[in-house]
Amino acid sequence: MFARGRFWWRIVPLIAVFAAAALIVRPQLLAWYHLLQGRLELARFHPAQARAHFERSLRIWPEDAEVHLLASRAARQNGDFEVADEHLHACQQAQHGNSKEVALEWAMLHAASGHLNEVEEFLQRQAREDQAHAPLIWEAVASGYIRLYRPIDALACVELWLELEPNNVRALELRGQAYQAGRQTRKAIDDFRRVLEMDPGREDARYRLVLNLLDTGAYEEALPLLEQLNRQRPDDPDVKVRLARCLFMLDKQDAAKQILDAVIGAHPDHARSLTTRAQFAIADDQPDKAETWLRRAIAVTPDDYQAQFLLHRALEQQHKPEAAAQLRIANEAKERAERLSDLRTRKLFDQPLDPALHYEMGVLLLRGGHDKAGEGWLLSALQLKPDYPQAHAALADLYDRQGDRDRAAEHRRLSGQQQK
Repeated sequence: MFARGRFWWRIVPLIAVFAAAALIVRPQLLAWYHLLQGRLELARFHPAQARAHFERSLRIWPEDAEVHLLASRAARQNGDFEVADEHLHACQQAQHGNSKEVALEWAMLHAASGHLNEVEEFLQRQAREDQAHAPLIWEAVASGYIRLYRPIDALACVELWLELEPNNVRALELRGQAYQAGRQTRKAIDDFRRVLEMDPGREDARYRLVLNLLDTGAYEEALPLLEQLNRQRPDDPDVKVRLARCLFMLDKQDAAKQILDAVIGAHPDHARSLTTRAQFAIADDQPDKAETWLRRAIAVTPDDYQAQFLLHRALEQQHKPEAAAQLRIANEAKERAERLSDLRTRKLFDQPLDPALHYEMGVLLLRGGHDKAGEGWLLSALQLKPDYPQAHAALADLYDRQGDRDRAAEHRRLSGQQQK
């Protein structure tokens, strides 16, 4: 009995040591696990899943530069540019300065968020010289092109990627987005179908496939996809509006109206819901109700041609005298939309380096309320022709409206105009 007691007296400290070691090692193993899983998800271009793993790793390693860098990349690919910026700053602090990889990530963040003019040439050169990072660069640059309504440039970028990796699901997804932006609907549908065959969990590709199917009238194919998306995004008003439209076209009008009325109740300024509800009212020969919906929609999105034209129809059906003036407003919105489409799909393809076309794109986008994209095109025009007074003047007006007095004054000076 004494010998047994002596044995336990010796083994208890060893057990305590092993227990303490386990408490120390287990968190480190968890951090490694989440880092590795995050890397795998990032390689598959699943940024949302990758972010979740990196955040768990950072709970254990809050000052790890590598994890912050990868978390920034995942946030960028997920469209969360503010968080991506925060992680990059944390990475710099953790490694006490910059590095080549961090500088590249900063450039890709600028590109993806639409600030291409500052980094475009640098990234194109890096993609040519650094094949290992080329897909990452192409992904960021193509995303930025699409954000700035430059589908032709996005397609050129993605085709380079697909030459290297013909079955890369993210490259195919981006090509589908570029086709969609360039109004090449059938090609976009083919790419999004292929993406979902390869990776059925890509929710954004499913939604984009639905949008293109609705544009071609393929309501039967779109309906089950929309129902699945509605289950996955129960609070997304855009999904519900598309579902209502699809149901309406499949002769399920009562269900469609119930969905829209619920959306408008929860989101009273959701323009697409209001316009779609007005379409239903016009179909039901209720132009007075349609007029009410449409005036609310136009107050939110005044450059929407569809809403403007539907308002003309509603006024005309009520024999109101302002119908003729409303038709002129609708036609002006239509002309702007058609000119934008022509520039994107034809003119800029034929003359990609014409600064006048870049300037016109910028002005049209600004008139439509797309400030970030419009600014990008005006800066692009100045990159091609630095002494372009009209582009400087348009930027000065934009920055004045945004309250950026210093930049407004500089562009006003360069335009040759007097300070406002």
